[in-house]
Amino acid sequence: MHAALAQTAAHSAFQPDLFDLTNAPPPPDTLTYKSTDPTHRQPSKGHSLLSIFRQAYDSDIMAPVMPYDPDALLSARFHAACTDGRPAEIRRLSALWQVDTARGQAELDDKAEELLWTTTLLLVGSGRRGRAPRLDFFLMHMLNASLFAPSLFKAIPTMESKATLLRALVPVLLIYLTVRGRPRIDAELVISYTDTPRAPNEKLLQPDTSAIGSPQESADFNPWPAMVASVVYAPDAHTLKAVRTLYYAAQRYGRRPPGTAIGAFDTEGRETHTGMAKVDGSIFVRAAGVVMDTLGWVTHGQKEGSWDRSGLGWDDAWKNED
Repeated sequence: MHAALAQTAAHSAFQPDLFDLTNAPPPPDTLTYKSTDPTHRQPSKGHSLLSIFRQAYDSDIMAPVMPYDPDALLSARFHAACTDGRPAEIRRLSALWQVDTARGQAELDDKAEELLWTTTLLLVGSGRRGRAPRLDFFLMHMLNASLFAPSLFKAIPTMESKATLLRALVPVLLIYLTVRGRPRIDAELVISYTDTPRAPNEKLLQPDTSAIGSPQESADFNPWPAMVASVVYAPDAHTLKAVRTLYYAAQRYGRRPPGTAIGAFDTEGRETHTGMAKVDGSIFVRAAGVVMDTLGWVTHGQKEGSWDRSGLGWDDAWKNED
């Protein structure tokens, strides 16, 4: 903890105009959810992260900076993004994610769950249909950072300070969404990926007739052991961290049925993002398979892949062939 605080104190403040952590949060929104479907899970207070991202996509202020510059440095993208009213809009949207401190650990668990679902959907669902998957290097960090929330909750002594940490995460998510060109979550794209990823050149086992089930059958196959065994040899530590995060999320939420992600539906019972009614806990193993296929099953002879740094939200970033 002391080392972490020392490292933090040695750095300049990260875009301080994006945060409003000194003032009390606004009064809790009283949202009337017209849907009577009990599977439509919603936050105890305020808006869900998926709802906030929907509003960020619909906001004219949050439109990505134009024209697209494929060679722009990240610092230049930040400077350009923090103009034309975007910092104020990010503060407004961030304030919608409210923390019900009276719920204690149950609230922290729900917020960590929202972070992991949303960042997974953003990383793997921001590609384009009919194109090879491309995984944004910076959005990957949003996923990996989400894993640390539960551990940090244990280290922070008061519920109020834990709530402040949570409130600080949303502006970071939204500004990175902006500097990556505001890539859109395509939930149907995520679900289109296989939930039984297999390594290339996999030698299919030949089970004895006495075996119960068969690893050759998708219904009997567990892809996690092979992915975990392979990713520990990944030359890029980010790849290992991403699969680690997805494995953790799969263990906790992997059996969630379709449409039960917090904020999958809005107050009217409509999907916050197209395809959310179909999204279930399998998104984490699907996402891990995409990470492995994209970054390389190096222990199976596949060459190392690479993270994408083009800025996938801009249409022009997709002009080149796969």
